[in-house]
Amino acid sequence: DRWTRLTTTHFEMYTTADQKKAHDAILYFERVREFFLQASPVRPPAEFPTRIVAFKDAQMMHVYAPNQSVAAFYAPGPVRDSIVMTDPGPASYPVAIHEYVHLVVRHSGLHLPLWLNEGWAEVYSTLRPEKDGVAVGDLIPGHMTLLGRGGWFSLSELDAVNNHSPEYNESARTGMFYAESWALTHMLYLSPEYKDNFGKFIGALNRGRTILEAVRTVYGKTATEVFADLQGYLARKKLYGTVFLTPFEKPGEAPVVTPVLPYDGSLMLADLHAASLHLADAGRAYQQLETDDPKRPEAFAGAGYLAVQTGDRETA
Repeated sequence: DRWTRLTTTHFEMYTTADQKKAHDAILYFERVREFFLQASPVRPPAEFPTRIVAFKDAQMMHVYAPNQSVAAFYAPGPVRDSIVMTDPGPASYPVAIHEYVHLVVRHSGLHLPLWLNEGWAEVYSTLRPEKDGVAVGDLIPGHMTLLGRGGWFSLSELDAVNNHSPEYNESARTGMFYAESWALTHMLYLSPEYKDNFGKFIGALNRGRTILEAVRTVYGKTATEVFADLQGYLARKKLYGTVFLTPFEKPGEAPVVTPVLPYDGSLMLADLHAASLHLADAGRAYQQLETDDPKRPEAFAGAGYLAVQTGDRETA
């Protein structure tokens, strides 16, 4: 497929999808970034533009994805971070915002447990413009359905899930992990009983406290009491959203559209392979690019960073 590049002040989009959708999507991301600058307790990075890669279809995206179940993914890199999605229309904005939150959290320097990282991203994925600002916290019907069936994790079980756990990687429990992470984060971040001390709770977790220690220290409650509060919170089927009184205005700039040279398109795809730990595929791609244009340094740099990932310091 032929790649097109669109650039704005803070974003760069590579896409094989419809150019009008891509144009609208990159401007939407500029608005989302401005919202986070104004209203979020964590701030987006300012050092370099964020790359968005928008494939035309999911089949091609999954060639470069960390697993086959993702609808979008965040690909951190040593030089450039990417958010990878398909079909950059409004229906894809929630999953793309979810991945953008991961990027923002990573660059904030916070060390959060996986459940909170995913739960916070899910809460913000519901972001939508309102007349007076930006609404956050709408119900997510799929999560409500799963939670209504029971089979919840205990808080300590939720806290124990990490990136390598089967509960996070395509098991029958993955959906429940996301749903319960969203629900617990929603209550702690937005409910009147908990939201005032959410910053202290984040601080406790960032210092390495477990969820059981953090709720006891910050809220003066046991895990059993917080779990009961969460079940009661979900039972009423009407959660507390909030409207941030922050303008969500369209940026004045127009994206600059340029064609993508074959080298640059192949380099971007090699970087995605590397981010998804497809080490053999990434290595072959960088090697081919070194041969194609030995005067350009980017593929050599990519191969060097890849060697660092595998512990091969001499090659790096």
